[in-house]
Amino acid sequence: MKKIGFILVISLLFSYCTVQVSPGDNLAKRAISLIGTKYKYGGSSPEEGFDCSGLVYYVYKLEGYSIPRGTEAQLKAGKKLKRGFKKGDLLFFKFNGKLHVGIFIGKHHMVHASPERGVVRENLDKYWKKHFYVAVRIL
Repeated sequence: MKKIGFILVISLLFSYCTVQVSPGDNLAKRAISLIGTKYKYGGSSPEEGFDCSGLVYYVYKLEGYSIPRGTEAQLKAGKKLKRGFKKGDLLFFKFNGKLHVGIFIGKHHMVHASPERGVVRENLDKYWKKHFYVAVRIL
């Protein structure tokens, strides 16, 4: 009888201790799962490869969100942020007047499609801070 009571108590504890996973957590996990995919200008699938906005479009689409395909349109699709980034937020950078986008995955990192290296995880170091333009929250 004691064994059944113990099992009942443990199962009740676990039922009350469920972990809530945010949409941003799911977006970050999806982006991380695509690391290693090749780069392809105009690409928006793992089979053909990704460019930066194609990666964002694909990850959001898999999670059930409808967002524009292009970088400029993605920039305009959400709320601009100055700080307090959360997983799943979009980070925009400017290089010679052109925009580049990545997905914030937490702890000072993003996932993006690099023309030289494909889909990679990147530390947001001084190089990225120098080119940072704006962050946008779609969710």
